[in-house]
Amino acid sequence: MNNVIVYDMLVISTTAAGYIMGSGPSVDLYGLSCTCLGTFFLAAGANTINQVLEVENDARMKRTCWRPLPSGRISLEHAVVLAAATSISGIALLTSQVNCVAAGLGAINLALYTLVYTPLKKIHPINTSIGAAVGAIPPLLG
Repeated sequence: MNNVIVYDMLVISTTAAGYIMGSGPSVDLYGLSCTCLGTFFLAAGANTINQVLEVENDARMKRTCWRPLPSGRISLEHAVVLAAATSISGIALLTSQVNCVAAGLGAINLALYTLVYTPLKKIHPINTSIGAAVGAIPPLLG
């Protein structure tokens, strides 16, 4: 299975677990669905931005050269539009259907992953600690 899909499913499942654990005796299925869908959009946006930022490195590695950008299956412009659309949709959905705290956590996570973690991967091992924070936010978002 594609590693990106596995990552997205783990993010969504930890978000759902956080939501369910914080719900008490009854779970609002609409709220859970909106939270998971908003998280999915944000994870898709983050993964797309990551691939935009790392297209040259991905083209050089056997493990990642098959991805859509380095293989030429989609253009950089299309990827940027997809990243913007999914990221904005995720934040908008969380803001309008869940709450501003969830939207804020999602936006912070998107920024941490794309603006801090991804660039640090190449230059410093502290990226692992940033990655841990990125992984810890989805259950809080739920």
